[in-house]
Amino acid sequence: MPLGIWVLEPTPSPRNRLTCAIRLIWVIPQFFVLIFVNLVAFFAVIGAWFMALFTGQVSGGLREFLVGVLRWNLRVEGYFYFLTDAYPAYSLEEDATYAIRLGVPPGVELNRAAVLLRLFIAIPAWIVAGVLSSVLFVVSIASWFMLLVTGELPRPLFEATRAVLRYETRFYGYFAMLSPEYAWGALGDGPEVPPEDPWAVRLSDTGRTAMIVLIIIGIVVTVINYATNL
Repeated sequence: MPLGIWVLEPTPSPRNRLTCAIRLIWVIPQFFVLIFVNLVAFFAVIGAWFMALFTGQVSGGLREFLVGVLRWNLRVEGYFYFLTDAYPAYSLEEDATYAIRLGVPPGVELNRAAVLLRLFIAIPAWIVAGVLSSVLFVVSIASWFMLLVTGELPRPLFEATRAVLRYETRFYGYFAMLSPEYAWGALGDGPEVPPEDPWAVRLSDTGRTAMIVLIIIGIVVTVINYATNL
């Protein structure tokens, strides 16, 4: 089982325009605390790398901490990008009542060669995750205006946001040695994933189109930035 995310609402519903209007300000305390949490996680990932290299897996309190950090970041990002109006808790713990949840597979034996080369192997996924995340941030500005006017996030953007966050989460989970499975599923799940799977992320035709547009825009912007910095 790969890392997954579960969103209570499979389709967008009306949002509170007031909390959406001040969302950026409202979420600043969360981002501030996460700066320090993620700093600790950075060193924890280094420790996890050594543990996985010598023992073949990441276990115990170290794994629980990294899972908690990933969970907390996911909740805050989901809230920031309007997947829910529910304010996330300042906690690493699982909250079965929250609208956005993280699915983590049990710890398994990791390929030590893949662990040794993890930094290099993860580069393609890191590029994809970075491109998608940066474009999603820009698109979220348009989403913010739409929410203020209509009170609802358009379904294609809702689906694309959920798919981007899942891919990003899978990348970080793979990089932190929490899963041996490489990040995938930026365009949602195909027929190989059972329809009854509660963790499945299905994209409608418009949602898939939105994802493709995000990817194209991200590639173009990245190339332009690279060219101008030469």
